[in-house]
Amino acid sequence: MFCKVRPLCFFLAFFLGNISSDIDDYLPLTTGHTSTNYGETGLYEMPSARFQEAGNLKFGFSSFRPYEVTSISASPFSWMEATFRYTEIKNQLYSPYAFYSGNQTLKDKGFDFKIRLLKESRFFPAVAVGLRDLAGTGLFASEYIVGSKRFGNLDTTVGIGWGQMGRESNISNPLSRLSDRFKSRQDGFGEGGSFQYNSWFSGDRASIFGGIEYRVPGSQYTLLLEYDTSNAADPTPGTLEKLEVDSKFNFGITRPVGRFLDLKFGYVRGNVFQFGFTLKGDYGERGMVPKIDKPPQLTKLGDEERRLVQNKELLYKALLRNLSKERVYLQSATKKDNKLEVTINQNRFTNFVRATGRTARIAASLSPDDVEVIEVTHMVSNAELSTVSLLKKDLINAVNNRATSEEVFENTKMFSPSSTHFSNSDFIPDVTLPDFSWNIQPALKSHIGGPEAFFLGQAWLKINTLLIIKRGLTLSTVLGANLYDNFDQLNNPSYGTIPHVRSDIQDYLREGRNNLVRMKLDYIWSPYKDVMAKVDFGLYEEMFGGIGGEVLYRPFGSRYAIGFSAHKLKQRDYDQRFSFRDYKVKSGFVNFYYDLPNGVNAALSAGQYLAGDRGATLDLSKRFKTGFRLGVFATITNVSAEEFGEGSFDKGFYFSLPVNLFTSTYQPGEIAFGLHPLTKDGGQMLYNTNPLIGIIGNTNQYELIRDWGGLTD
Repeated sequence: MFCKVRPLCFFLAFFLGNISSDIDDYLPLTTGHTSTNYGETGLYEMPSARFQEAGNLKFGFSSFRPYEVTSISASPFSWMEATFRYTEIKNQLYSPYAFYSGNQTLKDKGFDFKIRLLKESRFFPAVAVGLRDLAGTGLFASEYIVGSKRFGNLDTTVGIGWGQMGRESNISNPLSRLSDRFKSRQDGFGEGGSFQYNSWFSGDRASIFGGIEYRVPGSQYTLLLEYDTSNAADPTPGTLEKLEVDSKFNFGITRPVGRFLDLKFGYVRGNVFQFGFTLKGDYGERGMVPKIDKPPQLTKLGDEERRLVQNKELLYKALLRNLSKERVYLQSATKKDNKLEVTINQNRFTNFVRATGRTARIAASLSPDDVEVIEVTHMVSNAELSTVSLLKKDLINAVNNRATSEEVFENTKMFSPSSTHFSNSDFIPDVTLPDFSWNIQPALKSHIGGPEAFFLGQAWLKINTLLIIKRGLTLSTVLGANLYDNFDQLNNPSYGTIPHVRSDIQDYLREGRNNLVRMKLDYIWSPYKDVMAKVDFGLYEEMFGGIGGEVLYRPFGSRYAIGFSAHKLKQRDYDQRFSFRDYKVKSGFVNFYYDLPNGVNAALSAGQYLAGDRGATLDLSKRFKTGFRLGVFATITNVSAEEFGEGSFDKGFYFSLPVNLFTSTYQPGEIAFGLHPLTKDGGQMLYNTNPLIGIIGNTNQYELIRDWGGLTD
């Protein structure tokens, strides 16, 4: 048992001790850092100062009576970790009222956050500060400062915790000497979604915790031992029931299974067996599957071929044929003197520089000797977005490993094409329109954490159709066909005081099993240079249909973009066919976008939301070079916290993974996931596909420069 004096001495000695080397020198690639029962990087109950690589995404599950914890943890940077946690507490009912709870147990949602303050060095440990349950009910609310230092195969961790982690109260709160604000703490089980910052790092007492991880030499096993200060003999009033604690030491073992799965077994509180697993992947730098989809080989034209391509028409048709083999589609071509201009459309590559490089390879192989400059212009829908002009000889040298992509860049020009570039082209392939395509794919819907059951869901078939009527004009449709669902168990209606624009989701799930998810007509064009416009009409999503449009101005060489969107909408009936309810609303926003350093994108939207409330939404996301994106958002409107209900304001996170991360060839599409911890009506936007900022994608100068390393891939 730790005493009141020695823990603090040990804590100081730990941080000031002489140490040997950086952690990265010891970690096998297949091992990585372990995760706590709550999802963040750490031991069992206690966190460490360790972090996953930037671009890491983890899905975790842990069972240790009376808790079952499901978590998602993401690392947008190597010094930051954020975790969403969903905890089932099996020894408590969903509510104090048995008639309401039935046999459904209590569920708790929470967000955890950790940042690194100090990177491990020879003489100092890694130091991190974190908050657990910072926007939840407060059931597991904790704050901590923790340090970790490796000695060979032994990784040691010592920290000081407040709140739930400080329940042992083995030291006085050292921060109470700085301010009276830290002397008292208000604990309790309240409504989730609010930041209880007045309680952070407060309370008259705190606790020193610690632990070790030992990587068994010659194996992938890791042994863990920790001193757990989160389970007091007497729980905090209004939170958890008393837990029997026979020992404050938790111990166990972890082992990776392959690259993506960690298994964990332990014994906690001296009386409970623990089992957990973590599915993880580092998506920031490379895909999960090596690519066999190599770029086309550079070839030299023979004498007869060289003579033929002097004929421009034959050259253009050769480009059309060879590009289509790469699933890159020629939109126009022009040969002027020593320059070959090529306009393409493609959705195969999320990295537009990679598409540029493959297009330029084919153009270099087919073009006659007098062509010295190759220009590749990207076209999406009916708008040309960007042009990359490079020297043919530089590209050939880079492909043959006689130059780097950086050396090619020195003589490369990037610019926004003129609004007449496409119409003035020599060659525009004949396209038979209208063109119709369709596909069917399995899909899932879920409703998690309600009083009726922990998980309710639907397996359904998603039938997608696309009709291209003319350039820029498309009709997209999504039909849903039910295979199985248990949504008839839903019986928890919304009683919110503002218009029910989202909180009636249960009615839509129950009655819209076989539904028309979307039927929308889009027309997209570029009226001026650096300006895109869109008008749309139809059924935008399951809950709303109407008419609207969007305008976006994005200077090619700038980090910013600004736009405006407006829609006149009517709420759809629960069955999601062609009928509507009485509710109508006008929604519109001024949108400002900015590309921050390190691949971070900021978006600020201000205007009127679906419930008629007015306010602003801030969205921050990071895009990695693989195309993997992590994002968070928060919305504040003139709906009061009382009117909004639990959560106080709308917020959440999302991520998207390109499909080609998991395939051996480059494929279009992405796997997207988004989470609102609470389904409320305030601060809700229309779910509209094909926003202009998404269509532009990574084609502005800043993004092209950032992705330039993919030129020869």
